Formats: sequence, structure tokens, C-alpha cells
Amino acid sequence: MPLYESPALTRKSIRLGEADKLVTFFTLRYGKIKAVAKGALRTKSRFMGRLEPFSFVSLIVFGKEKTELYSLNSSDIVEPFMALRSGLDAISLAYVSAELVDLCQRERDVNKHGFSALLSLWRSLNSNVDRGKPQGKLLLRLFELKYLASIGFAPMMTHCIDCNNQLRGATAGFNAFKGGVVCLNCLPADPMALRTAMGAVKLMSRGLLTPMERLSRLSATPLILADVERMVNDLVGTHAPRKMRSELFLNL
Repeated sequence: MPLYESPALTRKSIRLGEADKLVTFFTLRYGKIKAVAKGALRTKSRFMGRLEPFSFVSLIVFGKEKTELYSLNSSDIVEPFMALRSGLDAISLAYVSAELVDLCQRERDVNKHGFSALLSLWRSLNSNVDRGKPQGKLLLRLFELKYLASIGFAPMMTHCIDCNNQLRGATAGFNAFKGGVVCLNCLPADPMALRTAMGAVKLMSRGLLTPMERLSRLSATPLILADVERMVNDLVGTHAPRKMRSELFLNL
């Protein structure tokens, strides 16, 4: 059987039988895949310590072409993100990012932009584990926005989704189902739109254009962050197949 090698992010692993593990990876070259790690639960397993969630690894799997389940040959850790996995705030943010990808990323659908965005997010959370939850939340929301854009759900943030006019004034609306912002003239006729500060709209627009590795430089007031969270959560809720369970841990 052919071997497949790729940089990968370890999403999760679950017990499979007495000694094996089923591991989900988000890979650069093959998208989201699942692989069986034979004997991973045995005391002297060669996979010991190499299948931890939230790790960046060099992955080799084997199996038939376009199979739904691969066999794991090796998973060598490139970056373990130890600080991320030991920090309560950082790990809760990472869980949300991983769940979003798990829910929305189709199996074997290559998404290099989404992969790079998730890797950059985990690196930033790992490097700034003590930076504080508000800043981490902003980074997470902008990641979610960029990830949804990578799978075809980028919202229109510069012109009204209804009349296509540029936004004016201090406030605007946002309709996640329509996929963008709503100007003040169209807002009264759109009961589903969220009213939001223009500063939040501009921040999201800037976030879409800024490379992921530079997003940690952005900041927001508590009110602007609250509006960004409402809009992004509404967008995620519109496109994710079910409610994000990991969101429950963010406000503990």
C-alpha cells in the first residue's frame, strides 16, 4: 500500500479496542483524515507520547487511495505546544478552534489556508499563554472568521449585502444567513440582522485581510470585542452542522 506523508495537526484521539487508538489529523496535503494507531495503548508502544491533541507533527500513514481510514506508520512531533496544553485559558480557546475544523472541514478536502491559520493560532496561543483571555478570544474569533473564509463562507464586510452601498455612520447591521453587513438604510427591513458598532465591522474586515501570524497585534475594547464575538458566533452557528460544545468552557 502507498505511503502518504504530510505536516499535520493532531486534533483528537480515542480508544479503539483493547490496544489501538483512532486519531484525527488535519493535514496540509490531504485535508482532514483519520488513522488507526495499532498498539498505541500498549506500554512499550512506539507511539507513546506522539499522539497528544494540539501537537504539530510530521505524519506518515498508509492505506488504499481515497480510503476513509488509514493506518498510522509514524507521527513525529515537530512542535508539542506544551505551554498551550498546560494553560487553562489557552487550551479552552484551542478546543474551540479544533472543534470548528472538526465540524466544518470535509474529510480529504485539502485546505492549505485553513491549515496554516490553525497552525498560526496554536503557535500564538502557545507563545502568549499568559496574555489573557480577552486578547485570546479576539484572536480566536478572527481565526474562526478566516477559517470560514477558507471554506467559502467569507462574509461581505465593506458593502451592504442588500443594496451594495458602502457603509456610513457609527453603527451597522450584520446578517450571518445573508453573509454580510447591512447598512443603516436597509437595517429597519431586516429583523434578523444584529446591530453592531462600526468599529467591530472594521476590525473584522481588517482581520480578513491580515495574515494570521500578525493578528495577535490587533486589539479591541470590551464593547468592540463583544460585538465581534456576537457576529462571528452567529456566522459559525449558521454554517456549522451543530452547536459548538466547546464554547461552553470559554465563559467559566
